[in-house]
Amino acid sequence: MSTRQTELTQAPFDAIADGYDQGFTFSRIGQAQRSAVWKELDRAFRSGDRILEIGCGTGVDACFLAERGVKVVACDSSPAMIRIAARRVLERGAHAVDLRLLAAENLAAIQQEAPFDGAFSNFAALNCVEDLNAVAQHLGRLLKPGGTALLCFMGPSCFWEVVWYLLQAKPRKAFRRWHSAIVNAELAPKASIPVRYYSVRSLERIFAPSFQLRSWRGVGVMVPPSYVESSAKRFPAVLKLAQRLDRVLARCPVIRGCSDHILLKLEQISL
Repeated sequence: MSTRQTELTQAPFDAIADGYDQGFTFSRIGQAQRSAVWKELDRAFRSGDRILEIGCGTGVDACFLAERGVKVVACDSSPAMIRIAARRVLERGAHAVDLRLLAAENLAAIQQEAPFDGAFSNFAALNCVEDLNAVAQHLGRLLKPGGTALLCFMGPSCFWEVVWYLLQAKPRKAFRRWHSAIVNAELAPKASIPVRYYSVRSLERIFAPSFQLRSWRGVGVMVPPSYVESSAKRFPAVLKLAQRLDRVLARCPVIRGCSDHILLKLEQISL
């Protein structure tokens, strides 16, 4: 394991780094949604593959892959997230993880390390980049032909979110994902970040011509967003039922588009 710092900057996600694992990674909802993504990771990448992770956060997914023999170059723009990830990698003995302090917008900085066998980004890291078109172009140059990119975005229309916030008489929050414009999301006091919500069709256009969309699924159709964690703790049996329903509904036309996240499987088709 190594950690290289290519950017010496503060990032908005520094403000939530210390509490991220407690608030999401170790939460019931976080574990439920992540387990669905991990099943797809197991299918997509094999031992010996070398992949690029964009927005690695606290390193949970990188360690999961490393423990299965996958080599991971794991990047994040948050120095605080990278520090926590470094501790996790050391504790887990995940020597196949190479951590980098690198924003998604600056992927061109590792062009000399191409080609990668695949790429992965989890839980909306790419919803927060300024220029997704540029990221898509750089990523296309980094992957080998036929390489798989598994990219998990925040969905454009979450059923749970609409119902949850309408019941609280907060219509602006209920329908915030329906706007095509950038939404300013507050992570913590004095820490906010612009977020854009993409439809599957728009993502397919953005990642062409380097990538072809092979499949996509919902993550969190019946499993709710993480801010419903207090209810999930009170009704664990209901959450387990929601997980079982998600296995059926995750690929169901129309319904899968109403999930908290969407997971796209893209194939690199040109250099």
